[in-house]
Amino acid sequence: MATRRKQQTGCVGRLMSLVAALLLLLGVGIVALVAIFFLAPERLPDVSFDLDHLLPEIAIPRIAISDEAMPTLVSALVLPSPTPTETEPPLAPTWTPLPVLPSATPLPFSTLKPSVTPSPWPTFPTKTLTPTHTPTPTNTPTATPLGPTPTPSPTRSAFIFTKTDNSPFYLQNHANNAGCGWLGIAGEVLDLNLNPVSFGSYRVHVWGSGIDERVLVGNAPDYGPSGWEQFVFDSPVMRDYNVQLETPSGTAVSQIYHVQTKPTCDENLLQINFVQNH
Repeated sequence: MATRRKQQTGCVGRLMSLVAALLLLLGVGIVALVAIFFLAPERLPDVSFDLDHLLPEIAIPRIAISDEAMPTLVSALVLPSPTPTETEPPLAPTWTPLPVLPSATPLPFSTLKPSVTPSPWPTFPTKTLTPTHTPTPTNTPTATPLGPTPTPSPTRSAFIFTKTDNSPFYLQNHANNAGCGWLGIAGEVLDLNLNPVSFGSYRVHVWGSGIDERVLVGNAPDYGPSGWEQFVFDSPVMRDYNVQLETPSGTAVSQIYHVQTKPTCDENLLQINFVQNH
C-alpha cells in the first residue's frame, strides 16, 4: 500500500515538473516575441488573413427602389424667432473711491536745547596804584686820576721759561719706527722771538714712575732744531711724570709741570714745548 502511494506521488510530481517546464518555455517565447516586436519588428512573419478565401460568398439580394415608393418628406416646421424684448442698458459700474487712510503724523525732531549763555563777568574798578616817591639821584663825585692811566703789565713768571699755552698735547708716535710699542715725552724750546734755542744750551729733566733722566735740547731734530725726546715705556700706559727745564749745570729755569700719559696707540706721544717769557 505504501509502495503504491509512493508511485502515485512520483507520477504527480513528474507531471507537475513537466507542466512547469512548458509554462517556462511559453513565457520565454512570449518574452522573445515582445522583444522582437519592439526591437526588430521587420523580422516578424507577415501574418495576413484573406477573408475572401476564408468566408464563402454571400449573395445579397438587391432591392429596386423607385421614386414612387419613397415617402414624402414633411417640410420642416418653421418656428417663429423669439422677439427680443427691449431691456434697459446695463448700468455702467460706478467708481467708488477708496477710503482715505489717515496720513502718518511725522514725529517732531528733537529740538536742541538752548545753549547756556555765559553771563558777563562783573567789571570791577581797577585799583589805582598810589604813586611812590622816586628819589632824585644826586651827583656822585668821581675821582679824577692825576696823570696818564697806567696800563697793567702781564704777570711775569719767577722763571724765564714757561710752557706754551697749548702744551701739553698728545700725538701718535711719528719720530721713530717703534709704532705702538713705544711711549715717550718730547718737545722743543723757543726764545723770546719764538726761535729755537741753540743746541745744548738747556736740558730737560724728566722723572717719576720709575725713571729719572735728563736730555739735552737739540738731540731730537724730528721735533725741530731745538727738539728733545725721552723714552719712558715700551707700550701705551697711563702714568704720571714731572718735567722741568734746566741749564746744563742743573739750575731750574722753569717750574715743575706734572703730566700724564695716555694708554692708546694714537696718543702715545706727549709733547710739551717751552718758551722764554722775559
